Amino acid sequence: MKSSTAGGATLREELSALTTKQTVGIIISLTVALVLEALGLAAACLGFLVIAIILYMVPHLLGVTSVKVKAVIGAVFIVLSLLVGTFAGMETINAEMYDINTNTDNVKDVTYDPSTGVLSMTLVPVEGKDFSPVLRYGIAEVGFGVVRTSNHKELNIDYTENPNGTFNGTVNPELSEGKFYELAIIVDTDHKYGKTFTIDTGASTGEILKCCLVGAAWITAFVASMYFVILIFSALMRRSIGKTRDRMEKEGRLYPQGYGRCKKCGAIVLPGEVNCRKCGEYIDVPEEFRPKKKDKFVCSECGCEVTGNATSCPKCGKRFDEDVENEVHHADGSVDTSTAVFVCTECGEKVPENAKRCPKCGAVFDEDE
Repeated sequence: MKSSTAGGATLREELSALTTKQTVGIIISLTVALVLEALGLAAACLGFLVIAIILYMVPHLLGVTSVKVKAVIGAVFIVLSLLVGTFAGMETINAEMYDINTNTDNVKDVTYDPSTGVLSMTLVPVEGKDFSPVLRYGIAEVGFGVVRTSNHKELNIDYTENPNGTFNGTVNPELSEGKFYELAIIVDTDHKYGKTFTIDTGASTGEILKCCLVGAAWITAFVASMYFVILIFSALMRRSIGKTRDRMEKEGRLYPQGYGRCKKCGAIVLPGEVNCRKCGEYIDVPEEFRPKKKDKFVCSECGCEVTGNATSCPKCGKRFDEDVENEVHHADGSVDTSTAVFVCTECGEKVPENAKRCPKCGAVFDEDE
């Protein structure tokens, strides 16, 4: 069963028309999309596209074709994604995912003095890489466990060399009070080696919530925008196909929906076909859908539409007489009729026995021919 109803159906009617199977499919698609976001797939390369396709295709494959219903699915996803992403972000912050005290091979013993705003650290150069330590930082936005920064800044780190080949570094990023920052200390010019961590300068619960909501909004926006692009493109394609079908129906090249398939085997049937190309069954369609063509006539026994060159009825099997009257109209207005025919020696066209010239090639026949 399709979820879409008549063109004038309201959203409530279309939602009410959903089957249990379709409703469960929608719930499953939303759940899978949210789980994949929580696993960080949306932040991976083209991961947001994969999630959008799953969110769209699962209900579609179950027969949910209504644009209104699919728009509701997208809206519900946005709300749930913001809620789940914000909650997941706060859990990440509470778990201190980026611990300032965690050492790496290149950055060690990082400390932050809130009274002076100075970061102190020990830096270890990377062999074969230019030593050029910098600090990159910005307000943290955390969504689905993924931390990003907006409007990040970059400062050079002052350093002094130690006898053992390491360096003592200091930098003052002038962090504002009541904010949550992500910082990255980088020791090489290729920006591949260093350490990333977060600093809370007394951020309130509201500020943390804002950081997580903005982070979740970024992830959600990528997935939702791709979902609605797919939805709009699909709707435009279906509309174009619908217009093409309507035009072909008016031109008699397609039957209206419901009459375009064989009742026995379900194969597609085109106007003018008397028998199914697949199973040979007679195609019985209402009189108003039968094309009015001069090369067709109706069987006198059963009323079946029969092609002009048929020798028997495809429905009842009635044999048609061979001696039907043949009639040829010539350009000069004369008409030749006869129940018998012969073949023109010039072009092979069948003409009435008493014809004086061939209607196809114009050959003139002798009286004794």
